[in-house]
Amino acid sequence: MIISKDLFLLGDQDYLRLPKEEKRPAAMVRPTVVKSQRSEVAGGALHCPFLLEQGEAHLTGTRPLELVFSGLSVSVASRSILRDVSGVVRPGEMLAVMGPSGCGKTTLLNCLSGRSELDSGCIRLNRERLTKRWKRRICYVLQQDIFFPDLTLRQTLEYAARLRLPESMSRRQKMLYVDHIIDVMDLTACQDTRMGDYTKRGLSGGEKKRANIACELLTNPALMLLDEPTSGLDSHSAYTLMSSLKRYAEKESKTLVVTVHQPSSQIFYMFDKLLLLCNGHTAYFGDVNKVVDFFNNIGLTVTPHYNPADFVLECVKGSEEMKQKIITAAKSLPTYHQEALNDYCALPAQLYQHQGCNGRVPMVGHALGHTANGPGCDFSKPSLWSSTPNGTLNSTPPLSLTTKCVVSNHNSHNLSNHVYSTIVKDEEGKSLWLDSQSHGSSSVSSTTDDDVRWQWPTSFWTQFKVLSSRNFQESRPRMLSKLYWLQTIGLGLMVGNVYFQLERKEESLHDIQSWMFFSTNYWMLFALFNALSSFPAEREVVNKERLSGSYRLSAYYLAKMAGELPLTMTLPAVYHIISYPLFGFRSTSVFLTMLGFLLLSTVVAQSAGFFVGAACMDLDVAITISALYTLATQLFGGYLATNIPSWLRWMRYLSMVHYAYQNMQIVEFSEGERIQCAVQSKFEVCSNSTHIPVSVILEQQGATLPLWANTLVLLFFLVVFRVLGYVVLRYFRQPK
Repeated sequence: MIISKDLFLLGDQDYLRLPKEEKRPAAMVRPTVVKSQRSEVAGGALHCPFLLEQGEAHLTGTRPLELVFSGLSVSVASRSILRDVSGVVRPGEMLAVMGPSGCGKTTLLNCLSGRSELDSGCIRLNRERLTKRWKRRICYVLQQDIFFPDLTLRQTLEYAARLRLPESMSRRQKMLYVDHIIDVMDLTACQDTRMGDYTKRGLSGGEKKRANIACELLTNPALMLLDEPTSGLDSHSAYTLMSSLKRYAEKESKTLVVTVHQPSSQIFYMFDKLLLLCNGHTAYFGDVNKVVDFFNNIGLTVTPHYNPADFVLECVKGSEEMKQKIITAAKSLPTYHQEALNDYCALPAQLYQHQGCNGRVPMVGHALGHTANGPGCDFSKPSLWSSTPNGTLNSTPPLSLTTKCVVSNHNSHNLSNHVYSTIVKDEEGKSLWLDSQSHGSSSVSSTTDDDVRWQWPTSFWTQFKVLSSRNFQESRPRMLSKLYWLQTIGLGLMVGNVYFQLERKEESLHDIQSWMFFSTNYWMLFALFNALSSFPAEREVVNKERLSGSYRLSAYYLAKMAGELPLTMTLPAVYHIISYPLFGFRSTSVFLTMLGFLLLSTVVAQSAGFFVGAACMDLDVAITISALYTLATQLFGGYLATNIPSWLRWMRYLSMVHYAYQNMQIVEFSEGERIQCAVQSKFEVCSNSTHIPVSVILEQQGATLPLWANTLVLLFFLVVFRVLGYVVLRYFRQPK
C-alpha cells in the first residue's frame, strides 16, 4: 500500500494509538487507520499513517530485514573453516547455503546468528552491525529437534508464547497467536500429540521439524536461520515444509537463510539465491536460476533432466583443479562484487542527524565526500535528502530517488506483526531497507553491545510462574510414574510389616534405628539420583532457550526448584503415611515431625543431585561421583559404623545422612514411652536405671548436636548446594 512518495517513516512507537476494544473475535476485526496527532516535524517531513488491526496492538511492527555479510573468515584450532564468504539476502527472499559436509555451512549460520567469533569480515543488518539488539530479532532453528518429550505440541507452543511474547500482550492474545502459527505450519491435526523421543512415541519427523520452526516463528523474527530443516525427512515431507517456509517468507517479508545438503529439484528452485561453499570458499553466489548458466560458462555442462543441485554438489566434490576453477570463476561474478562488497556499505554515522523524533534521517552535502569508511564504499551517488544552509531538510527528495512508505497487507485471520518499513530505491532499482529506530549506522559503528540494554520480553515473575508450571507438567510423568507409585506403596507395606509394632525395649532398639536409617537413607538416595538425571535430560532444551533469550537463568533455576518440590515430596510422604503407623504410631506430633524431617532430608539430597548434575557433563561421571559421596555419607552416618578412627571422624560432619538420622532419633526417643533396659544391658546407665535416656543413645553413635543445630546444618547443605548449582550453570556451563 503506497501512501505517498513524499512521506517517509521516522519511527512508530510515538505514533501508535491502540484501540481499547478487544472484545470482538479476530475474524470480525476490520482494519483501522490511526493517524498521527502531529502532522509535521522539523524540516516539513510528515509521518506515515499506520494500518493497524484491532486486537493486534501489542504485536509491535517488525520491519523487514536486509542481511549483508562480507569477507567472513573463521578458523578453529588453526584450521580455516570459512574464507572470505560474502552474500546479500533481502526481505521475502530465501537463500540456500549448499555444499558438501564439512564445507562450513553450519559455521556460517553460527556467525550470522552471532554465536561464533569472526576472524575477519562484516555482518550488517539493515546497515547496522550485529549487536545484542539485533540478535534478539534473529531466530536460529537447529538441525536437531530438541523438545521436552512429555509435553504436547500445543503445550510446547503455549509455554513458548507465554515466555517469549511481550508482557503487554494478554494471555488470550498469545493463545490466538499460537493458533495462527499452528495453522500456518499445518500442525492442527497433531497439536494434542506429545512431542516424544526415541523411547516414547510422539510426533513424526516432519511434524517435529515444523514444530521446531513454529516455536521460533512465535516471536515474529525478521531473520530466520535454518540448519538443514529437511534432514531426515522423506521427499513429500521436505517439500511440504519448504513450501510453507516459502509462502511465509513471501507473505510476511521475512529473510530466510537455509542450509540444505542435497535438495530435490522442486525444492532447489524454491530458493531465490544460492550460496555454494567449497572448502570454506564461495563457489557460487547469485540467483538460483542462473547457476546452470554459470557452470556452463566455465565448461561444466549440466546433463538435461539432471537435478542441478546434485550436479553442483558433484562439481564441488571433484578434483582440486576443478574446485579451484569454480572458486576462481565465482570471484569474478558481477553480482558477487557489486552486491556483496560495493553497493551495501553502511552510511557513516556523521551523515545521520536527529530531527526531533526517534528516526535518523541521512544528511548529505559536502559530507558525502568523506569516504573513510574503508575500501569498497562509494558515497558518490545522489543523497536521499539534501540539506539547506540553515541545517534543515528539504522536503523534496532528488528526482533520481523515490521514497515510499509501505505497509504490508494481511487478511483478518493473520495475527502476525505488521511490517512497517521504508524502502529507498536508487536508480538501479535496488532496495535498501532502513530501520527507522536505528541508533546509528556506519561501517565503523559507534554502537556497542553495552550501549544496547537488552530488555527481557517478560518479567522475572512471569518467567518464574510459566517455567514452574512447565517444569511441573514435564517432570510429573517422570517423577510420579506408575512404576514409582507401585514401588513406593509396595516398599511402604513391606518395611512397615518387617518392623511391625516394635516394642520399646533395648532388644528392639537396633531395629528401631534400622527403620529410621533405612527410611532416611533410601529417600535421600532416591531424590539425589533422580535430580542427577534431570539436568542432562534438560540441558539441550535449556541451552537452546537460553541462547534465544527466552528467559533468565535465575528464573529457570528457581522455577525448577519450585516446580519439582511437590513432586519430590509426594512419594516420601506416601511411604511415611503407610510405613510409620505399621512401625508404631506414638502420637500425631511425632508422626508429623518425623515426616517433616524426612521431607527436609529428601530435599537436601535433591540439592546435592542438582549440583553434581549441573557440574558434570557426562552422566556416567556424575553417577560415579554421586555414588562415592552417598556411600561415604552412609558409612559415616552413625549407624553402619560407630567406632570410627579419630583421624576420620571429621568426615561425619560432611554426611547429610548423619544429621537427618540423628534428628529422627531425637524426635522418636524424646516423646512417648522410653526404651526399657535389657536384663544384661550394654548401657552403663542401666545399672542404676530401668530406662535408657535419649542422650545416652545418641552419644553411643557419636552424636553431639541438638535438634535445632542438626536442622540448621541440613538447611546449610540445602542452600550451599543450590547456590553452587546456580554458579556452575551461570559461569561454567554457559551454552555455546
